[in-house]
Amino acid sequence: TAAEVRDKVRAYRAANESKIVREFADLLAIPNLASDNASIRKNADFIASALQKRGVQSKLLDSAGGPPIVYGELSSPGAKHTLIFYAHYDGQPVDKTQWANDPWEPTLRDKKLEDGGKPVSLAFLPSVVPAEWRLYARSAGDDKTPIQALLTSLDALQAAHLSPKVNLKFFFEGEEEAGSEHLPSAIAKY
Repeated sequence: TAAEVRDKVRAYRAANESKIVREFADLLAIPNLASDNASIRKNADFIASALQKRGVQSKLLDSAGGPPIVYGELSSPGAKHTLIFYAHYDGQPVDKTQWANDPWEPTLRDKKLEDGGKPVSLAFLPSVVPAEWRLYARSAGDDKTPIQALLTSLDALQAAHLSPKVNLKFFFEGEEEAGSEHLPSAIAKY
């Protein structure tokens, strides 16, 4: 039932919190300014590799002058429907002077920064991460969180030996914050 699936996914998350936070921190540590082609490519490679580790057939769709689109497919035998997930992995320019720590050095704190949260080492995470702890880094909310959530959901389903009943497609763009100028030509091409 849907409730049983939800319970299994939540149990997976609870049992793997430190692993999930570490992987998320690895993704957040890659700078993602749309204007930084080398770092944007590193983000795309990281995400494509993360999808492949989860059995998703993924590839980078390159378009002239634009950043790669990370595209992935997970087919479900007999599926009659397809869901497509979209997110972007690029971010807005950042003023480092407005940050308590380097924006691309993910910093875990034992509570909210505004409440005096102190840094906690990512190397020594407890198996259950306290709910009041916060991870600070550029794009931790917009828009790398949905990507990590999708990756973790795939892990949880696999751990529970559950397969989606629909085909899944993933479309992660690297230029949304800069206006998606190359997106129409990439869609036309692919």
